[in-house]
Amino acid sequence: MIRRIFRGTIVAVMALTIAVPAWVPEDGQGAEMAPHGKKAQVNREVLAQGRTLYEKKCAVCHGTDGRGDGSAAYLLYPKPRDFNSGAFKIRATTTLPTDDDLFRTITNGIQGTSMPSWASLTDQERWALVAYVKSLSPVFKTQPAGQPVAIPEPIQRTPRLLALGKKFYTEAGCFDCHGTSGKGDGPAAATLKDEWGYPIVPYDFTIPGKMKGGSTVKDIYRTLQVGVGGTPMPSYEGALTEEETWALAYYTLSLAQNAAKEAMPKESGTIRTWFVPGNLPLDPLAPAWAKAPPTVVPLRTLWIRAKTIDQVTVKSIHNGKQIAFLLEWDDALVDQEVLRSEDFRDAAAIQFPVKSKKPRGTGNPEPSFTMGEKGGPVNIWHWKADWEADLQRYRDVQDRYTGMAVDRYVINGGAPPGSPTTAQVKDPTSTHDPTYLAGWGAGNLLSNPLRRSSVEDLNAIGFGTLTSQPSEDQNVQGRGIWKEGTWLVVMVRETRSKSDRDSQFIPGQSLPVAFAIWDGAQGDRDGQKAVSVWQRVELEKAAGK
Repeated sequence: MIRRIFRGTIVAVMALTIAVPAWVPEDGQGAEMAPHGKKAQVNREVLAQGRTLYEKKCAVCHGTDGRGDGSAAYLLYPKPRDFNSGAFKIRATTTLPTDDDLFRTITNGIQGTSMPSWASLTDQERWALVAYVKSLSPVFKTQPAGQPVAIPEPIQRTPRLLALGKKFYTEAGCFDCHGTSGKGDGPAAATLKDEWGYPIVPYDFTIPGKMKGGSTVKDIYRTLQVGVGGTPMPSYEGALTEEETWALAYYTLSLAQNAAKEAMPKESGTIRTWFVPGNLPLDPLAPAWAKAPPTVVPLRTLWIRAKTIDQVTVKSIHNGKQIAFLLEWDDALVDQEVLRSEDFRDAAAIQFPVKSKKPRGTGNPEPSFTMGEKGGPVNIWHWKADWEADLQRYRDVQDRYTGMAVDRYVINGGAPPGSPTTAQVKDPTSTHDPTYLAGWGAGNLLSNPLRRSSVEDLNAIGFGTLTSQPSEDQNVQGRGIWKEGTWLVVMVRETRSKSDRDSQFIPGQSLPVAFAIWDGAQGDRDGQKAVSVWQRVELEKAAGK
């Protein structure tokens, strides 16, 4: 019997340890870091706090020594910043970023990249991270701090100013990279690289609200003045007058196809799980879902591409004994065939922390949202579109290659599997002994033709550690429906389970939750996906309890 091959990626788990840097300012002589008149001194205690936070929140991408070579770096594009180089893309200066620049990036994240917002950390924790990041690069010790460019008040937007901006868009050579219509498809676009040698994609101005340096007219003015560090985007300081710079800023904004698009919700939010009596539905279209208000969760695509899934809408209900989640996201194409090596599935995952036996330490108590960490395991429910199709009829290679020839084995006692003239169509096990089919015989869920659910129940403690739970612990049910360009997927499980590998849900309490979406048509697989940071899910108590 021919079995599908799982195309996974195995990565060694890295120990994230960082030594205290040799450079530590003298107490009382640290830099003034906080804006709005607030001051904080950089000392050993602040750096130690920043180091601990960096190990937990940042090293997985940026590397233990800040070289941009963390265990997740191979999954990310654009690549994580190499802090050792001292070259930072987003800044308000033409040289080194200010402390406020670094604080703002840590707080807001960077649109269009995998760098999330860390606004969930306290101000003190974020300033400690600023201090530690600066300690990773020698340039902050050898070069003076940069001076932020002055940004005057914007002048009035007029048709004459837009016409002037269009003129300088051509004369300044913007079209060469960003294209005549601003789609990022100029004649030089395919040849561009950053100073680290990675291919770089010019921004598509027709997409509103996702410019890395900010998307207001003031943000664009600043970017035009200082450029984008480490990239081919130059500074136009001194090359354009103030009026011409405002004109160009307004013109690039005018290229957006949907400038009135609603602002994305905050990256960290709360999902209410509403109590409903009776059995919970697997049907995404069941009336019970109308009782739960939707929560929009923003996503970040870890590998940049033209089409992105930037949000998933989540509903959740429970009846005291079971909990259910309904995920809804836009996807123009159905991808349920993974019978060839070039095919990839649509999929979705929900991630929860499993109770850790070790203290979480400084910072938010949950483990890393990047599939957990050593000492901080996570429980992942992974719905797969191809498994959904298998529930109707298990498909194998001969379903894709209908003319293929398959020899008869003495162990199968009948015609080759998949033949429409055999009982295998209804029951793949009718003429096969799992003893002679290694994957199936070993309990590999990917090889088992008797699908019980379209959801796989897994655990992880970081990248490269994803492990399927034993078949007896596979207790998450699911159902997905694609309707008019939208996936609607339900996942259901008991609130309390007997397995210590599972997360447990208690009405009246809350716990972290994160989401991931894969788009097969875009080649998503493994770590190439769209993800959220941790949200909170709160279970409503039943009436009278």
